[in-house]
Amino acid sequence: MRRRISLWALAGFVVASFWVIFGMAIAPGHNLGRSTLVVMTAPASLVGRSVPLAFYWFMLLNAAAYALLGLATELFRRPSQPALPN
Repeated sequence: MRRRISLWALAGFVVASFWVIFGMAIAPGHNLGRSTLVVMTAPASLVGRSVPLAFYWFMLLNAAAYALLGLATELFRRPSQPALPN
């Protein structure tokens, strides 16, 4: 289960890294935080609306958000089977 949650966190880090690289390379000066696609894939951008975030905080917050999402998914994914008597 820990490995799956770390994979969720890695996925969140990769998504945020993509948005940071895209923002620096393709759209400098354009506010990507208002884009619906960015908000859906990088929930840390919602924090950046009220408080400006550095790119490293954005990537770490997005990884943490994905890890929490992965934890919730893994907890609900586990089968709820009663324990078998010995």
